[in-house]
Amino acid sequence: MKTYKADMFFLGKSDSLISSIPPETIPVVIIMVSIVMLTIVIERMVFYWKLKPIQSDDYSLAKDLLREKKWDEAKDLLARKSQNPASLVIQVGIDRKRRNLGYIEEEMQSEGYRQIQSMEKFLSALGTIATVSPLLGVLGTVIGIIRSFAEGMGTKGAEVGISEALITTAMGLAVAIPAYVFYNYLVRVKEDRIIEMENLSNQVLNYLEDRG
Repeated sequence: MKTYKADMFFLGKSDSLISSIPPETIPVVIIMVSIVMLTIVIERMVFYWKLKPIQSDDYSLAKDLLREKKWDEAKDLLARKSQNPASLVIQVGIDRKRRNLGYIEEEMQSEGYRQIQSMEKFLSALGTIATVSPLLGVLGTVIGIIRSFAEGMGTKGAEVGISEALITTAMGLAVAIPAYVFYNYLVRVKEDRIIEMENLSNQVLNYLEDRG
């Protein structure tokens, strides 16, 4: 029976495993995760802000130039007006056409894949943060509750444990909620740019490969 009690309270009291973990450990980890999250969000928001869709008037003018086989003028127009993924993919196709190089569609597809990889950069990390942050909060909550029970109700250690449990829960949610919101928003913007890139590229191929 004594051995059983000793095992039960292995995590308790001042010389326990839990007591050896400073109360501020999990909050500090969550703060570090929040800094990473903010860095990713700011970088991606600035990146996607630059990927504005091609204006319909500019695209119509570019198609008119392509119909007239004015490759240089069409490429220069797109380069001046937009540097989003659709524009860059189309510019690759036009450049190969004006240089009389083959494999236009394949090269445009390769550039499209590169643009998708660029747009997806850091998004998986942001999604991971949105998932892991509340789990860190729960971990802090569990550690805090164990600490409060182990130290005994009404003691200073118990108060620290309860505070740790509440603070880490709030901090975890405070990081996870905006991370999840921004992740979904950025994924949506990425999907919109991919759809635009695929649609416009297929239309331009009709002129670059003399389909119409």
